[in-house]
Amino acid sequence: MSRSATLHSSGKYRFLADISAYSAGVATEPGHELIGVHFDEPLAVAAAFSRLDEECAERGVPIQALVAVALRSPLPFEFGTFDDFNREYRKLLADRGLLEDDTNPIARTNVVPVLGAPREPVLLSAFLVREATGDGGTDFVVSGGAELDDLRADAIVARGDISSHGLERKAAHVIEEMRSRSAALGHDPQAATEVNVYTAHEVPGLTDVLVARLPGVAGHGFRRWIARPPVTELEFEMDIRRVTAWQVL
Repeated sequence: MSRSATLHSSGKYRFLADISAYSAGVATEPGHELIGVHFDEPLAVAAAFSRLDEECAERGVPIQALVAVALRSPLPFEFGTFDDFNREYRKLLADRGLLEDDTNPIARTNVVPVLGAPREPVLLSAFLVREATGDGGTDFVVSGGAELDDLRADAIVARGDISSHGLERKAAHVIEEMRSRSAALGHDPQAATEVNVYTAHEVPGLTDVLVARLPGVAGHGFRRWIARPPVTELEFEMDIRRVTAWQVL
């Protein structure tokens, strides 16, 4: 299926429309860059959005500078329960005027730590678009994606198979999705400087396939999080990004 990114009404970035809860990724336009802000102590999602309201006001930018978030949840959701969570989350965006008509431009990753999981969903990091100090236009965030193309249990790749072969199939599917999303945003997949892998399993040959399919890993490495995707029965998730700067809140 052919994909194309949509220019945000601000003219500062483009996004890859996906489902109602999030976009599949964002990428800056020339003259703009991304800054990642990391919560030293993650906050419950609603409280974190209030904190981001304050942070944007302090920076002298509108909350519409927010383009992506990274969440952590206590347990994997059932498919129906995940819909309920997404409705509440989407309302936080709508209340701030972050939707483009009825389309959600905000990219998102949401995973479940195996150890030290929060008691409720929290916001770990957020990404803001700003004017670039140089040419800009090189930053992007690809949303977290797991081994399915639709939010249905019967769409899961190698469903229920956590053998070596099953995990390899899952990983291969997700890696290709990362490549597809970054390409649709106008970037070569190897341009990613941050590659995150979220799984509770050891996947045979993972490093080799990452280097082969996302060559930037050879120079920048990748980060393995011992975490699960946010929905039951899913076993492997990834996101990739290139961000100019990071700050800790």
